[in-house]
Amino acid sequence: MSNVTKLWTKPQRLKADQAQQLKLALEPFKGVLPEPALTAILYTVDRQTQPDQKETFVMLKAEQNAAVVKYLAEHSKRPIQALRLWSILFEHLYPATGQIMLTREQLAEQIGTAPEEVSKIMAELVKFQAIFTHRRRVAGLRGPGLVEYFMNKHVAEYMHRASEDELRQIPLPGFEVIQGGKP
Repeated sequence: MSNVTKLWTKPQRLKADQAQQLKLALEPFKGVLPEPALTAILYTVDRQTQPDQKETFVMLKAEQNAAVVKYLAEHSKRPIQALRLWSILFEHLYPATGQIMLTREQLAEQIGTAPEEVSKIMAELVKFQAIFTHRRRVAGLRGPGLVEYFMNKHVAEYMHRASEDELRQIPLPGFEVIQGGKP
């Protein structure tokens, strides 16, 4: 049986190699750079250089999605926008953390509404516990800090598709050949 290998052009290989070098160059800065900045850089590099290899998979049971959709349809003050926003969140998950990598301004632009409306819809999703928020303090800014959104792992589990290298690292089960039915 032959293996099927994906064709990588020279520019694609070069771009992937450069991305890997960039990731390695960032290693010493863990703990020095603010975590959100480092996460945003790594997310952008992954998304731009390996879109086919690092697709985000979200495991969401039909019943869980139906429950969130029903809640938004019945309780949201903006049901159509809320449903559109709910669907967009899955496109921008960072698999390593479950963070939704778009700001409320970017989310608002995606669904064609004001950022304040996105905040209200996200608050509805937080109330239903489909997502949760984390406030990150920013030096020099007053107030509770910037809001970061995360998918609730109990609603939808997220991961990335294993690359060929990652699959090769998984040990294969060992089988022992038995001669004549004797161990």
